[in-house]
Amino acid sequence: MEHSRALQVLSWQHKEDRLKCREFLRDIQQQRDKTSIRQRIVQFWKNELQKHVDAEEAILFPFLLKHQFPYNFMNILKREHETIRLLAERLNRNDEDYYLYSAFIKLVDQHSYFEDEFIFKKMEEEIPQHDLSQLNVSLAAVSK
Repeated sequence: MEHSRALQVLSWQHKEDRLKCREFLRDIQQQRDKTSIRQRIVQFWKNELQKHVDAEEAILFPFLLKHQFPYNFMNILKREHETIRLLAERLNRNDEDYYLYSAFIKLVDQHSYFEDEFIFKKMEEEIPQHDLSQLNVSLAAVSK
């Protein structure tokens, strides 16, 4: 889904993350080298995804709370972030496991989809465009 300019930074990041997830899932399904897959997923977490999750928690979550965003959506976002972090920690162990890699990547993919298709749509419906634009500027500054 194409979102307003106000949510482009996050939406573009989600699109890139989901493309990477598809690449990882393809490698997992083809049962390519476990060590290589794990290393690439850990790098993806450390170099890209962790920054994105941190930025959402530091900027997006307080923004949503300020705008009295529905609790049920906030709760899902927080729980998914916690689970993503928990699985990311387990990735650092060297016990090679396609199931763990697949669970982590599928959760990241589904989480990105949920934010794009449900959270952002709800934000665009309920939060003034001017406020969304300010959010985008804040997130753009963090993602550089």
